[in-house]
Amino acid sequence: MNKIYIVVISLLLLGCDWGLGPSYKSTTETVYIDYYKVACDSRSTTMCFRLRFDTDDEFSLSKIAHSGFDAFEWGKRYTAKIKVDYDSDGDDELYRLKSIEAEEVVDSDDAPFVLALSMSSQILLDNANDSWMLAGEDAFSCIEADCILLTNAYNSGAKVQLKFSASDDKLTLRKVVCTAAENNFAATCEGINQTRWDIAHYQTDCGLFEPRLCLLYRDADGSDDSWTILHSQITGFSADWGYEYDIQVETKKVSGSIRSAKLLKENNRDDVADKDFNVVMRTGPKGLKKSLSGKILYDGIEFDCATNGLCNLIDNAVDDAETNSERILALLINAEISGENTDLIIQSITCDESRSDFKTECVDSNDDVIWIE
Repeated sequence: MNKIYIVVISLLLLGCDWGLGPSYKSTTETVYIDYYKVACDSRSTTMCFRLRFDTDDEFSLSKIAHSGFDAFEWGKRYTAKIKVDYDSDGDDELYRLKSIEAEEVVDSDDAPFVLALSMSSQILLDNANDSWMLAGEDAFSCIEADCILLTNAYNSGAKVQLKFSASDDKLTLRKVVCTAAENNFAATCEGINQTRWDIAHYQTDCGLFEPRLCLLYRDADGSDDSWTILHSQITGFSADWGYEYDIQVETKKVSGSIRSAKLLKENNRDDVADKDFNVVMRTGPKGLKKSLSGKILYDGIEFDCATNGLCNLIDNAVDDAETNSERILALLINAEISGENTDLIIQSITCDESRSDFKTECVDSNDDVIWIE
């Protein structure tokens, strides 16, 4: 009897040899879905979701088959309940939508994104009349210069990086960030490179979620002399207001954006304190507050508003923001350098507008006011 019992137990333990492998039951999980999709891979003609299962995790591409996700709209983040089916190895095999628990509209001005797409895969197709079709589902238009870049990339089978924004389930092409041959794409548009930058003699608001000042840079060897806001720090480098720098840097670029930079060499430092500059500042819980003793404070830096009698006007803008909505100001400033001391003197208020009107009323009509794209 004991021998029979031992044999039965052994057969149960070795059930996988009899085709009786482990069974993985479906589970219900909470998933967070990002506000845009990316190409599933370099040869795919379809787009995949970016998911995470914990709010502390980064969103990442998911190639798991799914059903019931047809309600997805570009420009919205979702919290959803899904049923997860597993394969015989216990790996995720299928995500089935059970319910959408919450959705959040992402501000298109604050959250552009970059898609890397291989033209040779046919994921992008010319839709005529300055329009292109993405993955056979979503059309977007382009301006003449970008249309030419897209056509040339398509004809040569190149890979492209396109910066989009999304609102109301529609894609808007902001610009063609980079184009390169497939075998040269990583070196040209991604990865680590050494380059030469000019650093502006002032800083301005980064345009991120929390008000903060950022450096401005431009390619010292390029033909474009416009300044760009640098959202990351330059390791080993600090800039003084009123001085313009020429530096060598090592940069890491991901999806068309600079993610990190490291100083290699400082080539030159010019005193340009005689040049006025516009600093963008935002009101709000962590932004610009009313003046105190003739100074305003932004990101820990003091600016003199008393010398030219501007404190009351700035305080009024802060009051308007408290009673209505966030306001954005462009303040014309001069850096007065005396020995090791630098005083930042506000000369005038260039613009004082609501967030919704700032770009059209201020940035578009003032070339020297730098704001997010």
